[in-house]
Amino acid sequence: MVLPESDEGSISISGRELEVWPKTTRIDDWVEPTIKVVQFPDAEQIRQGLVARILDLEHDEILSQAIGGIAGSRKIYHLDRWKCPEADLIDARAKALFKRVVGAETAAVDLSWANIYRQGDYCLPHGHVRATAAVVYFLDLGNDGRSGPGHGQFCFADPRLKVCCQREAHAMTTPCGPTVSNGTMIIFPGKLVHFVDTYRDRGTRITLSWNINSTTIAGDPLA
Repeated sequence: MVLPESDEGSISISGRELEVWPKTTRIDDWVEPTIKVVQFPDAEQIRQGLVARILDLEHDEILSQAIGGIAGSRKIYHLDRWKCPEADLIDARAKALFKRVVGAETAAVDLSWANIYRQGDYCLPHGHVRATAAVVYFLDLGNDGRSGPGHGQFCFADPRLKVCCQREAHAMTTPCGPTVSNGTMIIFPGKLVHFVDTYRDRGTRITLSWNINSTTIAGDPLA
C-alpha cells in the first residue's frame, strides 16, 4: 500500500472543490507488482456528470469514432478537449498516479479516450504503443455494476505475467485481472497484453484510458 500526500490542488465541480488526489487515496499492488490499483472515494460525485458528457460527445464528428475489429466499441478521444470539469479531474488523477508509480516529475499524455461498450462489444488482446504506462479508469460498469465473464471483464493475458501462467511458466493459460468497481483506476506497463471480454449486459459500460510517458513523443498517436 502507498498513501502519498495530496499536492495537486483541486477542481471545482458543481460548486464543490474536489481534490485531485484525496488524502485518503491508496495505491495498492495487485498480485503482479507492476500493476497498481486505486479506488477513489468520491467516484459517485463525478460519475453522472461525466457519463452524460461522454454520451453527448458520442455524436461529435471530430472526437468520436466507432472502432471495429480489435476494439469493438466506440471511442471518444482527447479528454482535455471535452470542456468538462469531471474529465479534467480524472485526467489530472491519471497523470498524478503515473508520477507516483513511475517516480517521474512530469506526465505527458500521448493519447486519452473513453470506451463505450454496449451489448456485444469487446476488445481483443493487445498492447499499447507509445506508452510507458497505460491507465484505465472504470467509470460505469453498467446497469447492475457486475464484473466478470460476460460483463465486459478487463483481463491481462500476457505470458510475462506469472499470474497468467498458472499451469506452466510462460504459457498463457489463465487470463485474469483486478477486481474493479465504479471509481477504480489501474496502471500497468503499456506493452502488457490485455483485453476486454464481450459485454453482454443491456446497460452501457464506460471506461477511460490513457497512454502516458514522462516526456512528449513526437508525431500523431492516431496516425
